[in-house]
Amino acid sequence: MLTFNFKKLTLKNPNGLMLDLGCGEGRHIFGAMEEFPDLQCIGLDPHIESLTKAFEGLDFLESISNKKTNFLSGSAYSLPFPDNSFDLVVCSEVLEHLHEYKDAIAEISRVLKTGGSFLASVPAELPEKICWALSKDYQNQPGGHLRIFNKKCLIEDISQNDLQFEYSERFHSIHSAYWWLRCLFWKTQDSNILIKLYKKVLERHILKKPLLIDQIDKILNPVLGKSIALYFIKK
Repeated sequence: MLTFNFKKLTLKNPNGLMLDLGCGEGRHIFGAMEEFPDLQCIGLDPHIESLTKAFEGLDFLESISNKKTNFLSGSAYSLPFPDNSFDLVVCSEVLEHLHEYKDAIAEISRVLKTGGSFLASVPAELPEKICWALSKDYQNQPGGHLRIFNKKCLIEDISQNDLQFEYSERFHSIHSAYWWLRCLFWKTQDSNILIKLYKKVLERHILKKPLLIDQIDKILNPVLGKSIALYFIKK
């Protein structure tokens, strides 16, 4: 499930180097490779279990790409790369987990080439506020979200690092209600029949993209999209 539309992205160098910061199991590397098969991709994440799963899918990733892929363990606060290394940096649903997110943004700007693209996504403000209001446990879970971002303020924070804002999009509106249900029934969410049924709807949407569900999702995205994606260019 991607939080960016790579088909809309125009890269200055589509044969260059991409960093997926907080790559997890590599879903955005897969999305980028589908659109830019000559892009060499590196995924970085501190979570070893996620990286293990990413390595398990490495053969498939390389089957759709003309370049090698690598996964590394590392910190967003100290990226193990020289200045001006990357043509594209992706950071999806990561900044809300970081205590010093501004330091991570500065590191991203350091390793991004002039003219390179930076794509950041975070939970959108309204759906996230509803989650926080419905469940204290959602707020306080280990490794959870430390803050709720305001779009305008986050754009200003990122822009202070020689990164020019281009445009934004919202995604996954039908996932918002799923998370509200989980928050509302937090203690019993694993056995709640309504949550289980809703999850099946989401899985069907991800795997088969039924027209009706897909259209509902797109219509509601501008207001209820769970994730907001921000697109920047390095000045």
